[in-house]
Amino acid sequence: MLKRSLIVLTVVAGLAGAVVWACGPDFPNQLLDHREGALKSTPQNSFAFEAKHLLVATDALQPQETNIYSTDKDDKQRQAKMLGLTPEQAERVATLRDADTGSAAYEDGKDLPADLRWYTAGAVDYSNGAMACEGSDESEMSDAERQACAQPDAEAWAHAAASFEHVLALPPEQAKLRSVWAAYMLGSIHAKQAEAQAGDAAVFNRERDAAVKFFELARARAVAGASDTQGLAVASFGEQARLYLYNGARQCSWADLYNGNDCGDGIAAADIKHAIALYAAQAGHGSDSAVLSLAAIAGDVLKSSERTAAIVDGPVSQRLLVTYALARMDTTDADIAADITADTGAAAKQTAKANPALLALVDAIERQGLDRVSGADRLAALSYQIGRYDLAAKLVDKAPGPLASWVRAKLALRKGDLAAAGAAYAEAAKAFPKADDPKASLEVDSMHLLIAESGVLALARGEYVEAMGHLYDAANAVGGSGNTYDESSGSGIGYGNDAAYVAERVLTVDELKSFIDARAPASPAPSPASAKSTQEAWAYGQTPLADELRWLLARRLMRAARYDEAQNYFPARGDRRFATSDQPVVDLRAKAREYAKAVHDSDHAWTDIGRAEARYAAAVIAREQGMELLGYQQGPDYQDNGGGYPGGSGHTANDLKGSYVTEGERQRFAGSGAMPELRFHYRYLAVNRASSAADLLPPRSQAFAAVLCKATGWMLDGPGGGFYDGPGATADGSPATEPVDERSKRVKELYTRYVKQGAYVPWADDFGRSCEEPNFDAARKLKRAQQMVAIKHYVRRNKLYALGGFVVVLGAIAAWFIRRRRQRAVQ
Repeated sequence: MLKRSLIVLTVVAGLAGAVVWACGPDFPNQLLDHREGALKSTPQNSFAFEAKHLLVATDALQPQETNIYSTDKDDKQRQAKMLGLTPEQAERVATLRDADTGSAAYEDGKDLPADLRWYTAGAVDYSNGAMACEGSDESEMSDAERQACAQPDAEAWAHAAASFEHVLALPPEQAKLRSVWAAYMLGSIHAKQAEAQAGDAAVFNRERDAAVKFFELARARAVAGASDTQGLAVASFGEQARLYLYNGARQCSWADLYNGNDCGDGIAAADIKHAIALYAAQAGHGSDSAVLSLAAIAGDVLKSSERTAAIVDGPVSQRLLVTYALARMDTTDADIAADITADTGAAAKQTAKANPALLALVDAIERQGLDRVSGADRLAALSYQIGRYDLAAKLVDKAPGPLASWVRAKLALRKGDLAAAGAAYAEAAKAFPKADDPKASLEVDSMHLLIAESGVLALARGEYVEAMGHLYDAANAVGGSGNTYDESSGSGIGYGNDAAYVAERVLTVDELKSFIDARAPASPAPSPASAKSTQEAWAYGQTPLADELRWLLARRLMRAARYDEAQNYFPARGDRRFATSDQPVVDLRAKAREYAKAVHDSDHAWTDIGRAEARYAAAVIAREQGMELLGYQQGPDYQDNGGGYPGGSGHTANDLKGSYVTEGERQRFAGSGAMPELRFHYRYLAVNRASSAADLLPPRSQAFAAVLCKATGWMLDGPGGGFYDGPGATADGSPATEPVDERSKRVKELYTRYVKQGAYVPWADDFGRSCEEPNFDAARKLKRAQQMVAIKHYVRRNKLYALGGFVVVLGAIAAWFIRRRRQRAVQ
């Protein structure tokens, strides 16, 4: 049976090791995985952030870009509210919209406010005039089809325009419900008429000017307080911008620009800049659709160096192209990876490989003169990205702020000046913008990254506690455990794993304890009513980072045999955030005390059996609660994922052979490793304690066999006892089958010892799988019996010596008794 178990153990572990990386959680990226790449990467924000900060909104207008229409009856009240009407008015308007003509709707709507009545009439006529191409996709039409669709029913739209103008003619107080809407629709009518006359410059310009006037009026009415529940004022920026995307023959759609056909080539530079300014204003109000439009325009323009040069004289258009290039374009031409080294020759080499479109953009801006740069910090980042380090160095002084300081830190790193880089990072951190600052140069995620990079640099400089502080701040800012899952990118983000690595393998126990006491207070345990939700949060890594690090410290203290100090760092009794869903909450503080007592008694109990019983008790706790009491947060135990996966976080000795790693860190890493450096190392500790307990037990006792049997079972269970078991890695980071071999070796040693020394027990045929609990009382009786047998045996073999000894003892007692009587007589 034992041989069969060993074969199964080896095969299952081998199969598990083959599949573990195919199925696993989404592990967050770790900056410390690739320190050089992290420290020399280009600072940048997302394009969406940059697009929404091109022009700061000066009013409170809000976009509305969600679909308010629904067939759900329960949603009718919400729809009415978003239309700016009461539910009754909304139902009434919906009925009137079914009228054949606007005049019929107007006549039947006498119960409605005047502006709503006129607007509804206009909406009916407008819909009738545009019905020919309703629902068609313009991007799939030919030029002729577009032209036909741009020709509405002139008579119907004339009636519609007259009704909308009636709304605008009402006194402002009477037109609050629909004046914005009416102005917007009049702008749309003239925009469509301009599109229909795109070939006639005079008519086109006249209709465009009229459309612009009404779009601007829509915004003015909204700012003055008129109802704009549909966000039409913000949308009017985009509709107005489209009026400047004509190439002389037709309007270029978003699809034309995004797909990169030749439509945009004919748009005048002045019109492109005008459209960009309008979309930037729309984006500045929070419009996501404007962000997409700006991206399409920037991507289309950057295809041509001539068109790029033609619009970089505009501050908004220049900054748009730079931020788009930073966030959305490949740095190198034909995906050639640039060398990342600090010498001048390599910089020239990188510039030669840079994307020609980026080089053309930077050259065009440089020709304009650096005194005319808009967003010098962004251009500095782009110059750094393409290897123009000389230009980047000039630009960082022209736009003081966190982004410029960040670029300055990168330039210092390329020169190998870690001290200057550290000062630049500190300068950048001090210049962080306040929350919701419309002129902020860094978005929230970029600020987190900058702080985390400061931690990487501090680690490279041997400033370990400072590194912990930076990484903790960055991870804490992300929320929860410092790691989150980003559904949009399909990957993990955060810095919790980096902070945990430094806490567990770099800081000394005392350094970590001081840090935790100063920076990471325990959070209150949740109430029983919220126990389920908080437990589910734990499963997704949302336990507060401070609590996670406190628990990590508690386990480090336990491994260092500092049991009393560890107590208060364990989770409080009953805190379900630190429990699994299918098991009751374990009072870890009580278990830690129980383990500490057992360890103490294992060396200080009065008898061998007492010490053996204590050693076995400690072994059982180490086996059953070892992950919670002694386990490493990362390798080799991976408590951060409950031990379910042999990897995903932390580092190996091989990782530390790269750059930006001090010899001190390597030494600290080596000195803080598990003993043994094997997955679920505490199981080996449990087996060692059980084996030492057997040393103190009578070999022929049931307890001796039972203790060895239990220890054998712990090894046969394997690393995880589940599908994701695997051999993990050796101490030097190389893949290994050593854990399986070591377990097999331990199993063989334990069983061999039992066979040689122990007595036969009924369950010996299934040794390690079917074990009785050790009976220490029976072992005590057996040992006493063995001692009596030994005494009797000695007496039988040494009668004369035994008799002489008895006489000597008896004489000594008699002499003492006589002496005592004489002393009393003298008194």
